[in-house]
Amino acid sequence: MNGKRSVAVLLVLALSFSILVSLVSAHSPLGPSDNESLSSATEIFDPTKSWAIYAELHEGEEAQYCRFNITIEQKIHVMLYKSTDQENVGFLPGFVLMGPQIADQGEVPDFVETPESVGKLVVEGKMPSQADYEPFSPGTLYSLAEISLSAPASGTYYIAVYEKSRGGHYGLAVGDRESYTLEEWVLIPLSLLSVYQWEGQSISAIFTPMIVTVGIGMGFLIWRNRRVKSPRTAFGWLGSLAGLLLMGTGTITLYQMFYSIFRSSLVPEVVVTLIFALIPILLGIGTIVFSIRGDKVQRRKYRVYVAVLGIVALFVWAGLYAGPAIAVITSLLPWQRASKSV
Repeated sequence: MNGKRSVAVLLVLALSFSILVSLVSAHSPLGPSDNESLSSATEIFDPTKSWAIYAELHEGEEAQYCRFNITIEQKIHVMLYKSTDQENVGFLPGFVLMGPQIADQGEVPDFVETPESVGKLVVEGKMPSQADYEPFSPGTLYSLAEISLSAPASGTYYIAVYEKSRGGHYGLAVGDRESYTLEEWVLIPLSLLSVYQWEGQSISAIFTPMIVTVGIGMGFLIWRNRRVKSPRTAFGWLGSLAGLLLMGTGTITLYQMFYSIFRSSLVPEVVVTLIFALIPILLGIGTIVFSIRGDKVQRRKYRVYVAVLGIVALFVWAGLYAGPAIAVITSLLPWQRASKSV
């Protein structure tokens, strides 16, 4: 690969990053705490920003709460959904929006705490005929209830999620303005892992596609090295490992896509998921190519390329932190004489 092609690859990857940023339309994760009473309600500090809480009601006649402060006429948007896992069959939660000058509607269950002198809007969950496909995670969910209204007054509002008969996994989305801090953006891979677990998947199942990718990839590289008797250094081997870890993120995404399609249906939004999967795969291929090339022609530019790809990978959630870290470390290794043995 000559210098012009190398630069072209980096430009393509940078463009891919821009496409990814423009495609992202997901909720910032918000971990619920001990929120089983009004006094310990989960605080939502900016309710106009898009947030998502993935949680579990442990039994029937249990409620969990969150609260937020909002200004009159600002938009209140709340959506309740649940996992498509078979363990949630029969689980149908609802929620109550409570706040100043909210018009009373519906009957609040006796076990739900309510603040004094506020209106209460009860929104019962309704089971849809089909699950929705979420291309960002990717994943599937059942949308159960949703409201959108302008705040009738400034003040503190509460949301209580409840189920009368049994427990189960639910998700609560609040707000609709997409915005991320740097910390939220970088930590999204950990959030996605927690979402997959919320859906009912085990850690071993989640990581299997990446493990298989790294195993097959390293096996092929070792076989190829022995067959063509091409000397390799730590730069080549570690760089290749980093690249395979980046590619493994793409295979995890592809696995989750097929897993989700099986639970819902094939929809046009899978194209978005394919783009999310393609970006780390391209990053991984680029990292492997530059690492192998750098073994043959020990020039500083290949170190720079590997480091840049590792840094870009961190911000497009490729490699689950290990891949980007190994890529950057690889770029800092001293040159050494290539060894003909593995």
